[in-house]
Amino acid sequence: MLLKETLQKYKSLLESFLSLSVLNGIVILIPLIAMPYVLRVVGPAHYGLYGFIYILVQYVLIFNNYGFDYSVTKEVAQHRQDTQYLNRIYNAVLACRLLLFVGAAAFFFALSPLILPTATQKLMFLGGLSLVLGNTFTAVWLFQGMEKMRYLTIVNVFGKSIFLILIFVIIKKPEHYVFLPLLDGLGYMAGGAASLVIARWQFGMKLRIPSMADIKAQFASGAAIFGSTLGMTLYRKSNIFILRFFVGDAALGIYTAAEKIIVGLQSVVSPVSQALFPYLGHDFAGKSRHENLKKLKKISLYMALLLFFAMAVIFVFAEPLVRLLCGQEFLEATLLLRIMSPVMFFGGMNYLLGIVGLVNLDKANLFLRSVLIAGAVSIGWTLCTASFLEAEAGAWAMILSETVLFVACLSGLLRLR
Repeated sequence: MLLKETLQKYKSLLESFLSLSVLNGIVILIPLIAMPYVLRVVGPAHYGLYGFIYILVQYVLIFNNYGFDYSVTKEVAQHRQDTQYLNRIYNAVLACRLLLFVGAAAFFFALSPLILPTATQKLMFLGGLSLVLGNTFTAVWLFQGMEKMRYLTIVNVFGKSIFLILIFVIIKKPEHYVFLPLLDGLGYMAGGAASLVIARWQFGMKLRIPSMADIKAQFASGAAIFGSTLGMTLYRKSNIFILRFFVGDAALGIYTAAEKIIVGLQSVVSPVSQALFPYLGHDFAGKSRHENLKKLKKISLYMALLLFFAMAVIFVFAEPLVRLLCGQEFLEATLLLRIMSPVMFFGGMNYLLGIVGLVNLDKANLFLRSVLIAGAVSIGWTLCTASFLEAEAGAWAMILSETVLFVACLSGLLRLR
């Protein structure tokens, strides 16, 4: 009876965790299948150029997300039963994302003569924008806020499967690397279409033209978190962009491969924090700060043990991982992966303490300041050391910035006691 009551109490949390675990398992499995094939076909230099274009697309994606995945998730979690209100939020966020997509894409194309000098690079970037368009209609925040993560799993599995099929059908020669950004995007477009269907039939979300007041309200509520995610993503994604001006395409390709491995492996443990965000957002409401901090501390101790174990595994098995995922040509990525391994610990703890903790405790501005400090440290380090450390500068920058952010978040939470 006690077990049944416990399971019922944490039903939504367990469902979110299991759904995200399946999702991230698929997210890991598909690159595990696709990445070795792609790297062997296109080679380090072409993969390095693709990595550079991918980062530019990620910059557009930052603006497209705007922090809605956190600010709106929290709002949905607190108004789950009000379908009419949720429908207003849904349409307002879609409109905001469309506006941001158009504005950010136009801005980057205006800069293209400086950062994308060749016609091939411009074409690759245009293909990559389909990723952002697909993301515009993928309502991660709706599924998370409703704690119905199985639908996010369905959307992502569908999109990733389309991407995987297209990789093996289209990428046959080294010069086919130019299609990689578009194939990424077509997978996201498929996921976005599936998200629209699920939002309509499972949650009753109907497409309507939102009021200007609702659009302004969503922009205002997401502003602080947007600043945090902008700062965090800029410094996490800036290494490849900066290294582009200091190292050759082959070295950039090796660094990109190492970074993709560490980011992919982070998704193994991320379901815990991702499931906790909407759960604690709902649970924290109406409780004292002391109670909420006590619960966060308890969760953090367990999470720290899990993340430390994951970090140790990556450090010890770095070479077999590189051989398996990248092949012999990319063995130089082993050292980079070992340097990056503490990112597993600090990055995971930063999500828990910063996003799950500070944001749910209504301290998004404090988290924003912490992120900006960490970002400045990362970019400054990379610019100052890339000329002689080369690709290693980016790896050390990841560790340094995540450590600075960890200290800042922990200090902020301690001051709230």
